[in-house]
Amino acid sequence: MSPVFLDRILSRQWPFWVGGCFVGLSEIVYYIHYNDFIGVTTGLAQMYAVSEKYLFHSDFISRVYEPGIHWLILSAILGARLVALGEKESRGWVHYHWRMLLLSFLGGFLFSFGTRLARGCTTHHFIGGLSSMSIASWVVLFSGIPFAFLAFKIAIWSGMGGYFRHQETKAVASRYHRDPEQPQPGYDTNYRPWQDPLRWLLNLFLATFVLMPLYFAIFTDQIAFGVSDIGGWNEILWLVIPGLLLGIGIAKCGFGTECAVMAPEAALTKPAFYRAGGVALATYRMFRGMLPLQGFMVAIVSFNLFILVAWLTGHGRIPNASGGPEGLYWGHILGGPLLAMGAVFMIGCEVRTYARLGLGYATALVALPGFYLGYLPYTFFKNTIDAVFLSHGLTHYTTVPRLAAGTFGGTEVGWSIVYSGLLIGLLIFSFEGGHRFLQISRKKLLCSNTDELVYAAEHTHSS
Repeated sequence: MSPVFLDRILSRQWPFWVGGCFVGLSEIVYYIHYNDFIGVTTGLAQMYAVSEKYLFHSDFISRVYEPGIHWLILSAILGARLVALGEKESRGWVHYHWRMLLLSFLGGFLFSFGTRLARGCTTHHFIGGLSSMSIASWVVLFSGIPFAFLAFKIAIWSGMGGYFRHQETKAVASRYHRDPEQPQPGYDTNYRPWQDPLRWLLNLFLATFVLMPLYFAIFTDQIAFGVSDIGGWNEILWLVIPGLLLGIGIAKCGFGTECAVMAPEAALTKPAFYRAGGVALATYRMFRGMLPLQGFMVAIVSFNLFILVAWLTGHGRIPNASGGPEGLYWGHILGGPLLAMGAVFMIGCEVRTYARLGLGYATALVALPGFYLGYLPYTFFKNTIDAVFLSHGLTHYTTVPRLAAGTFGGTEVGWSIVYSGLLIGLLIFSFEGGHRFLQISRKKLLCSNTDELVYAAEHTHSS
């Protein structure tokens, strides 16, 4: 490998589809060992419970969730930090208006509570659940899409539309910050992040959240999933490796479930809508070119095909994403909108927020205490919420193929193959959509990162 090629890999952003390869690979590695897909939200609650119990001697979270550590979360943050080091650029330089920070805090709250109703985050349902053919995950997806756009419009109405983009880099921001069609509100040469007291406070919160569980996991046997509890460092590697792949893949391209599911709808909007809302034209091109959807579908298709082959050959099972014995609950229908709005307000779903923490984004830092508060309504009223939203199943079918076989006839295996074929069709559609809209060769689409595609000079007046 030549030094020039290695430098390009380390120092430059990647296309969405390459990030999707890493996300899909992280799911596959996790599935090989655990016969399941990645879940993170309960682990997040357990990590909060450590500091709460041993530092503040309270039980707001730990009354429901046992204090513990989630190695995958920590390694995802670490993977993104390694990306920042390789690119020689933390995103701490991005300066956010207080209204954007408030939206991100609210997003953390909504998203966190939404995970309790939907029994999982968007990564759980969209990457793990759609790959596992889950009915509940499709319901979470479709119930959330209208509310994702509602949250996007609220952000625009509040004047924060310019902050919505796949990823900031200082080179791009400094080049385009005077271009009225490419607003860069986060680029402020007078901003000094190390002089911002709010960042210091939020970084202290992050350090406590990370270091307290690490200490108890390594040096004591008092929390769940510590070194002595989980079976030693060999077992921890099976959690750290998928986390690193996840953090690196997301941080190198800005991969996020929220922008992926919003991309197809951009075909129904005009650039004028984005321009009027102060959103960069590059964001419209990113959506309209289906670039986030490409990464999303690469991750889903690769993981789905792996699950399908493992299941058909008797080497694995189809995981159940519903969180219960039935295939769908009211919580999925009501939790989807909360997840969607929260992800948009945070400019990233949960795992993307972990990557943004590693990169140093202030929106991710401020979402973290929002996550904590979002668990409290559930831990305070768990029995009532479970009884109303999560106790009565709406269907006993857990997967789309089982529902199709039971409704239309045929076999579960046959419908599973059809399902995978439809996912492959969506994958092809996403790449062909980008090829046609951006009017570039397929080779250039595959070999260029998002900045290189959406800021291309020859498309300045694309419609």
